[in-house]
Amino acid sequence: MFSIYKKGIVKSPLLWLGLFIFFLGVVSSLFTGLNIETVIQCVKLLLIFSTLYFFLYYSNFKWESVVKIINLSVLINVIFLIIGTIGGTVLATLMTADGRWGTILAYPGSLVKIGVLGFYINVMSVLLLHKKDKIFPMLMLILSMYIIFMDGSRTGMLTVLLTLPIIIFFYAILNYKNKIKFVMLPTIFIIALSASVIFAIPILKESRIGNNIMNILQSSSVDEALKKIDPARYSMYLEAMNKILENPFIGSGAFTTVGNIEDSAGMVVHNTYLQVWGDFGLFGLAGIFLVYFGWFALVPRILNKLQKNINLKENVVVCCSILILTYFILNGLFHPYSTEMSEWILYIIPLTICYSFFAKEIQLK
Repeated sequence: MFSIYKKGIVKSPLLWLGLFIFFLGVVSSLFTGLNIETVIQCVKLLLIFSTLYFFLYYSNFKWESVVKIINLSVLINVIFLIIGTIGGTVLATLMTADGRWGTILAYPGSLVKIGVLGFYINVMSVLLLHKKDKIFPMLMLILSMYIIFMDGSRTGMLTVLLTLPIIIFFYAILNYKNKIKFVMLPTIFIIALSASVIFAIPILKESRIGNNIMNILQSSSVDEALKKIDPARYSMYLEAMNKILENPFIGSGAFTTVGNIEDSAGMVVHNTYLQVWGDFGLFGLAGIFLVYFGWFALVPRILNKLQKNINLKENVVVCCSILILTYFILNGLFHPYSTEMSEWILYIIPLTICYSFFAKEIQLK
């Protein structure tokens, strides 16, 4: 471990400052009472961030390998889903009462992330690669959307919709010299998307996400809509805010910001930012913001290099990485933070790819 740290903290001052402030919040929360759970989670987070540090300095990802791994994951889970729908419930089954599917490798909520990863890597491949390289990504894009639909995650679907403008933006800036591609294709994409949504309305009406949209449209206020869509989350948010206001500066320890749902069972608030604020106070909140958003400082130079880079496959993976990091941020609005490596890997690998591209010499056009 000593050899890892000999290089010094130089690559991202904002990231390491964020980690330092975050751990100040973790430590300060212990003043409200020695919480063994907080100590355990602190150790787990240290291991995760040590892994992050190692990846940032020593990893050398092969861009094509990243694409192959994501698509292999998509393909395996699609096969499991198809087998599950025709009776092979050992590999995939309907796992919730509201119609969400999972597989033996990924439960609902985890499965959707595989679909989202596949969606981002393949939609950028379809948009940016040469014609002969688009056929396979188009197939994988359809399969990725199938996974997202089968999981039925409202967060996953909403996040994809929210990031569509970023996808169009990437396409536009990487084709800024070609006026047809710069203007016409994004316009066609928007029209096609709108037509697809209109065509799918009858199906969507009967789906989980469709019911939520109808509840919003039929509600007289935002407050009423939130209650209808997800009363458990709504209750969590209210209780979390009340707890934060009681003690806004020093938190009460890991996973203590909980809300009572209908059956009076306690559940951690499904919002990373409120949860971190309640658990680790203002230091924790400021730290997690720097950790999640610090990479934004790289974006102007990355965009400039993307416009000049001749390696289109490399551009695909870098754009996909930015989209995944954005997904990570948006996902925090609807889900609690995690101290599991399986969740943080969605942050560590894309961040490493962005830093690697930021620092490397590119192939100039």
